[in-house]
Amino acid sequence: MNCNCAICQNNLPFTMPDEIISAARQGNLVLFCGAGISTEKKGVMPYSFYTSIREELGVEDTNISFSELMQMYCKQPNGRKKMLRKIKDRFDYIHSFPELEKNATDFHNELAELFFIKTIITTNWDTYFEDCCAATPITIPEDFAFWDTEDRYVLKIHGSINNLSTIVATKDDYGKCFSRLQNGIIGATLKTILATKTVVFIGFSFGDEDFSQILEYLRIEMNDIYPHIYI
Repeated sequence: MNCNCAICQNNLPFTMPDEIISAARQGNLVLFCGAGISTEKKGVMPYSFYTSIREELGVEDTNISFSELMQMYCKQPNGRKKMLRKIKDRFDYIHSFPELEKNATDFHNELAELFFIKTIITTNWDTYFEDCCAATPITIPEDFAFWDTEDRYVLKIHGSINNLSTIVATKDDYGKCFSRLQNGIIGATLKTILATKTVVFIGFSFGDEDFSQILEYLRIEMNDIYPHIYI
């Protein structure tokens, strides 16, 4: 019997779809991961990065989107530099406390043992898939030099903290990212994966801005071959 602690309360009954089991056996299962499996999940920090920025700016509107809030933050002098520093400081703080980092990487450490999952797509900036799962990061087109279907790789469509110029956070960033996905090699690869593999979205909520953007991208780009996805 489960108690109502922060961990056990999420142990809910479910039936694993046969398609997911079959895809895993065939090596065709792909995970699409959001912030809810990493530093922004409950139990890591008492407040999210979004909340900390909103409170710093004194914004009372709790419905303002993440990208609009970051756009607002970057309008101040040296705003983008300050935002990137706050992102890095958050990761550094979590890394300095083993218990916090353990909570932030629980999912990644479990995934590390699932050798049959070779492909991961993420909107997260952290390096936990690289550190915990030995995944090769694909962040910019040049990274495809390391593409090897025999290895595990992580497609980082919103950039990485290890390459600050790639971070996608503001409304302008999201617009540029959408354009790159429509016309670039990373977007072409993403479309191929989503059209030919079984994809499970993890760490997103239905109201998540990232999730909404991705679904809209899929609907526009794939039309009649829009795939069935699992959440």
